[in-house]
Amino acid sequence: MDRPMGSELQDALSAFTKKHESLLKAREEMKTISVTARSKDGSVEATVGIGGEASALRFPNNKFKEMTGKALATSVLEALTRARSEATARATAILQAAGGTAPGEQGGSFLDRLDLDRLLDPKSFADALSPRRDEGKSRG
Repeated sequence: MDRPMGSELQDALSAFTKKHESLLKAREEMKTISVTARSKDGSVEATVGIGGEASALRFPNNKFKEMTGKALATSVLEALTRARSEATARATAILQAAGGTAPGEQGGSFLDRLDLDRLLDPKSFADALSPRRDEGKSRG
C-alpha cells in the first residue's frame, strides 16, 4: 500500500533536519581546526587555521641564522603550504563525514553551491520551515 503524501514529506523533513544538524556540527568542528607543519629542512614551523590564515610562525632551531633570505623565504612558504594543505584535508574529511561534498568535488550538486553559512543559519532554517504568511491567499 502506498504511504500517505504527508508521511513522505515528514520523512523528507526529518532527513533534512538530521543533515542540517550534522552540517552545523561539522561547521563548528571545522572552526577549531589548527594545523602546525614544518618545512622539510626543519628550520620553520607554521600554524594555520581553517581559512589558511597564519596564526604562528616559529623557528625551532637557529638554522635560519645561516640561511640566505631566499632559502628562508622558501622554507616559510613550504611550511605554510604544508599546514594549509593539511587543514584543507581535515576540513574536507569533516565535511564528508557529515554527509557533505567538498567544494570542487566530482558529483557535486546544486546544494553544494549554496552558501553554507546562510543555509545553516538557525534563523534562516526556522524561516524556511515556518508557514508562509500569505498562505491561502490568491496570487495575482
